[in-house]
Amino acid sequence: MQHQRTHSSLMRKGPPSGILFSGWTRQRARCQPCRCERGYPVASNSGLKPFEKKADPFTNLRIFVDSANVTQWELCLSTNLFYGITTNPSILEKDGQRCTLSNLNRLCRIGKELGVREMQFQAWGDSAQSMVSVALDLFGMNPNLVVVKLPCTLEGFQAAALLRESAVRVTMTAMYTSSQVLLAQSVGAEYAAPYLGRMNDAYGNNQGYKEVVQMQRILTTQKARTRLLVASIRDAFTMASLAAEGCDTFTISPSVASKLFKVTYTLDAVEQFEAAARRMGAYELDGATNPTVHLHPHPHPAAAAGQ
Repeated sequence: MQHQRTHSSLMRKGPPSGILFSGWTRQRARCQPCRCERGYPVASNSGLKPFEKKADPFTNLRIFVDSANVTQWELCLSTNLFYGITTNPSILEKDGQRCTLSNLNRLCRIGKELGVREMQFQAWGDSAQSMVSVALDLFGMNPNLVVVKLPCTLEGFQAAALLRESAVRVTMTAMYTSSQVLLAQSVGAEYAAPYLGRMNDAYGNNQGYKEVVQMQRILTTQKARTRLLVASIRDAFTMASLAAEGCDTFTISPSVASKLFKVTYTLDAVEQFEAAARRMGAYELDGATNPTVHLHPHPHPAAAAGQ
C-alpha cells in the first residue's frame, strides 16, 4: 500500500515548483523494487544536460565548503576561491539548520546571493521512489545551481538512474570502496564522494587514502566524466597529497579552510617583508602620486592574442 501511495504521489506531482523546464513528459520507467512499470516525471526540452557546466579557463580545481553555517559561507566565499557548498542532514543538524524543503530553499537563495556556483543538498527517504520525489523538489529550487546527493545504496543508485532521465545532476555520497565508484560512473553521477577521514578510521593504516587514490585512478583510466569529490578531509596537507595523485575536487570544513591561509612560515615571511618595506620608506609620503589601477575581468586583447 505504501508503495502504491508513493507511485501515486510521483504521478500526481508533476514538475517541482519553480523548475525552469519548458515542457514535461511522463516517461515509462521500471520501478526496480517491484519491477512494475510506472510513469515518472521527466524533463523535456529543458536545455539542461549533465556535465554541461562551463569550464573554468584557468583551473580544473573545485573546492567546496562543507558546512550549513551561513556566517562561515560568507567568510569562505568572500575569498572567491571556493566553488560551492556541500551539505547533508548530519551537517544541517550540527549547524542548527532544519532539514526541510522550505529551509533548504532559503539556504539555496542565500547561496545564490553569495555567488556560489553549486549547492549540494542530500535527498532523504527509505526507497528509491521517495528519494526521487525529494530530489526533484531539491533540484527544482534552482536547476542551474543544485546538485542532489544520494547515498551509495541500492535505493540510492536506483534513484540516481531514474533522475538521470530528468537531467538532474547527482552526487553519489558516503562512498567507502573502489567498486562503488564504478556504479557511480555507471548511473551517470556527476560526482562520487568518498569519506576519506572515516575510511581511514574504519580501515586503519592509511588504507582509506590508498582507496581514494585507487578510485581516482579508475576514473582517470576510464576517462570518466564523473568527478571524485573527496570529503571528510581533516588537514590541508592531505588535500595537497591527493592533488598530486590526480584528485581535483574536494569539500572541506571551514576549520580546514581557515588553515589554508595560516601557514606559519608564510606569515613570518610576510611580516619580514612589511618590516623591510617600512624601513625603506614604502609608507612615507614623498609627494609622488600613486596611479589608479583598474582591474579588468578579462585580459587585454593584446595579451589574449599573445602579444
